[in-house]
Amino acid sequence: MAELKTRIWNIDFPNPIWTAAGPGGADGEMLLRAARGGAGALVAKTISVEAARVPAPNIVSPFGGSLLNAELWSELDYRSFIERELPRAREAGLPLIASVGYNAEELAVLGRELDRSGAVDAVEFSIHYVGKDPENLKRLAGALRDNVRVPVLAKLSPGVGDLEAVIRTLEDLVDGYVAVNSVGPALDFDIETRRPLLGSRDGRGWLSGAAILPLALHHVEAIASMTGKPVIGAGGIRRVEDAVKHLMAGAAAVQVCSLAVLKGQEVYGKLAAGLSKWLDGHRFESAGQIVGLYRRERPETAAAPETAFPRIDSELCTRCLLCERSCIHLAIHFEDEQFHLDRSRCVRCGLCCSLCPQAALSLEADR
Repeated sequence: MAELKTRIWNIDFPNPIWTAAGPGGADGEMLLRAARGGAGALVAKTISVEAARVPAPNIVSPFGGSLLNAELWSELDYRSFIERELPRAREAGLPLIASVGYNAEELAVLGRELDRSGAVDAVEFSIHYVGKDPENLKRLAGALRDNVRVPVLAKLSPGVGDLEAVIRTLEDLVDGYVAVNSVGPALDFDIETRRPLLGSRDGRGWLSGAAILPLALHHVEAIASMTGKPVIGAGGIRRVEDAVKHLMAGAAAVQVCSLAVLKGQEVYGKLAAGLSKWLDGHRFESAGQIVGLYRRERPETAAAPETAFPRIDSELCTRCLLCERSCIHLAIHFEDEQFHLDRSRCVRCGLCCSLCPQAALSLEADR
């Protein structure tokens, strides 16, 4: 059986599937439930000096596998969270990571309290509400670095602007990165009543879940190419293959939030078991072997040769006609259940191949 144990910052993790700062880490008991569900580390919900006043409703699922939320940070007083909830979570015997926000003054206060408590193995700080100016991020990281003795992780939001400048600014102050936070602001509403789906002041919130996977993978791969420090992937994980993609892009471990909200706290163990099975099936001995594999082995170009056109495997094809319906160029049609391709119309976009539920289509050059 493939080895899932992971060692990062001289901390041993039983597997690389962790919780993420969010609803699943709202208090000690919920973190213990995540531990019972098979998580490899517990990342608590973000705390700040002032408790949040969370609107209702604050989480909706407007389309499959994704969430729109206005959930904010913890509603609990930070002192009680540090003194009561974190020690409760500690009973699980798993590595425990605090998440804190948001300005430098608040991070200094929270850092001192967390350091005094000795309750956590690392501290993650979020830049979600503080802008993306590198100098401001430097103040945030410094405020925390000056007040804690455990590893400091910077959780980056999408759209940070000059990502290389941000990493360069933070590199000497942090021990690793988490990528990425939810995407937004984002809006959805009911067209009959014109009421927003979320109860925030203007109806806006943040998008997470399946929809942001490609964005998260971009950030993980890009950050991993800029630093030798660990990158923790977050965003879009709904199945084991998504976790594999994060690891291959360069993540040392992954954080999962939306899937646990939608499917329950057992998802961590299911993902870990699925990862072990996937590794065995592909003859890898450990999760560590695939970390950065995409970055190391990707071809110089993924472009198909000019002679490559969609080719069908008739034995796999079920004649569902999805490829025909999705071809806006009218290059594909079936006649007497036989696949026909008009090359004069085909622009080789590859959509038909990606949509085929049986993987019966592929772009192949003429032999």
